[in-house]
Amino acid sequence: MAAAQSGPLTSIFRYARRSRDARWRGTTQGRDDITAGDRGSAKAPRSFVVYAWAALAAQAVLSAGVMTFVLAGAAHQRILGLGVGWTSVILGAGLALPWTVVAVGLRWVSGPLRSAMTMARKRARGDMAIRTVPGGPADVRDLALSMNLLSDASDQLRVTERQRARLQAGVRQASIRIREHLRGEAIVREAVGSLHEHLAVDFVWVGLVSGDQLIFADGDAGSWGRGEDAAGRFPRGTVGWIRDIYRHRSSYRVQGSNAAQAEEVPAEIKRTLLTEGATSLLLTPFGAGRELLGCLTLLRTDPGQVWTQPEIEAVESLAGDIGRALEHARLYESEERLVAELTSLDRAKSSFLASASHDLRTPLTSIMGYIEMISDGGAGLVPPAQARMLEAADRNVRRLKTMIEDMLTISKIELGVFASRQHPVDLTDLIPAVADVIRPSAAASGLTFELKHPDQGLVVAGDAEQLDRMLVNLLSNAVKYTPRGGTVTLTMSRADDSAMLVVADTGIGIPEKDQDALFTRFFRASNAVDSGIPGSGLGLSIVHTIVGNHHGDVSIESAEGRGTSVTVLIPLLDKADEAAPDDSRA
Repeated sequence: MAAAQSGPLTSIFRYARRSRDARWRGTTQGRDDITAGDRGSAKAPRSFVVYAWAALAAQAVLSAGVMTFVLAGAAHQRILGLGVGWTSVILGAGLALPWTVVAVGLRWVSGPLRSAMTMARKRARGDMAIRTVPGGPADVRDLALSMNLLSDASDQLRVTERQRARLQAGVRQASIRIREHLRGEAIVREAVGSLHEHLAVDFVWVGLVSGDQLIFADGDAGSWGRGEDAAGRFPRGTVGWIRDIYRHRSSYRVQGSNAAQAEEVPAEIKRTLLTEGATSLLLTPFGAGRELLGCLTLLRTDPGQVWTQPEIEAVESLAGDIGRALEHARLYESEERLVAELTSLDRAKSSFLASASHDLRTPLTSIMGYIEMISDGGAGLVPPAQARMLEAADRNVRRLKTMIEDMLTISKIELGVFASRQHPVDLTDLIPAVADVIRPSAAASGLTFELKHPDQGLVVAGDAEQLDRMLVNLLSNAVKYTPRGGTVTLTMSRADDSAMLVVADTGIGIPEKDQDALFTRFFRASNAVDSGIPGSGLGLSIVHTIVGNHHGDVSIESAEGRGTSVTVLIPLLDKADEAAPDDSRA
């Protein structure tokens, strides 16, 4: 029974002794011994067992001797001339002495054990600074020393965890700042600053891979700060060597140039350490996916400062963020170059269309003039059949001119040179010219063209040429998309402080699903495409731009198969503003 009860205590003592000897290296042998002790298979520590059994043996021997002495005295009534009183005294002393020895021994052992238990309880309640004073037998002293060592190791672990938490918080903040940049140079510069901010480091260098070389990108002043090729600072095949490190997602470190590890440090790196007066090095590669992009190189000059595991983890985490940020920056810069090329091509296209449209407009104007002269009989009497041919030619020439004007206008808009030369314009003055353009097309299509407007009084600040273009585009669309027998109406009126123009038709209408995209360049309603009605899809886009230049608003109401109504509102000029000077607006 004594062996079974002493088993767990034996294991505790043995674990304490091994923990002390191993200086808390994380071994699990002690825990295994505790398990074995629970089965009662271990022996009690020699000192404690010897003390306990020696005290009990002494007590038994003394008690037996005293009892023998008393019995003999009782038999002979007197032994060595001693009376009954002294015999009782001897008997009492003989019985008390062993118990006294046992009590002193237990106190010698239990005092340090109680101190250790008190320490354990207080640490469990949060008092991490408490330590126990070793005392008592050798094994009890070992227990106290080991508990102190375990407490020291626990405190060191807490310090390490606090350091890890602080560094990881710093890395998160640095990652946020790094992701704010879209340029590789800014990302590298931010990384160097973050490393100095959160780590005690003397030199930071960032190298980027370019072919088979590691090129200095940013960092502290030093031999690399002069822009030299960093590959010469490392062994031959530097990029391949660093790529191997990156493949394992790890770091290369030198903890002390004077340590035993220094014998294994490549000569090139050792020269770098000596040149910069450094004692410790940490090299952490970064990349995107399997591709190596570069590496971080950190140096320390204090021999007492080594790289802790939390520091290495923080640098590796930051290196991962740098790799991802550089990959995003590379993609962004690639897209930016592509956008610049496309923008350049688009401007070249717009410039070509503007030039071509301008060059085409001149001969078309001449053709229209000659058709008009022939139709008026300037070259002699025109037979009815030829007159109809001239009307068709005039109609198509005007249609072609409208298309060219649209292309010229949209090119100016894209080039940013579509300016509005604004001055007081009475919208009713534009109606005769617009009607002359639309009536031939409406008549040829078998449509009724109606005009409703006041005689005067709708004065706005506008560009007469652009407003004329707006009306022609709206009315041309109405005529184009209205079947024979339909009606096209232009209505002008005053609506509060605005001039209101409404172009309504009884045409094919616009499907509801297409109405949100009507002002998009080159967009055409699906029913118009299905019907095979020709068009460029530029008319309403130009109208929207012109109305915007005049600080107005345009809206469309339409139902498929029932017609369309386009409403334009343009602010009216006050009487006092009608004499204002011209104003050029983009």
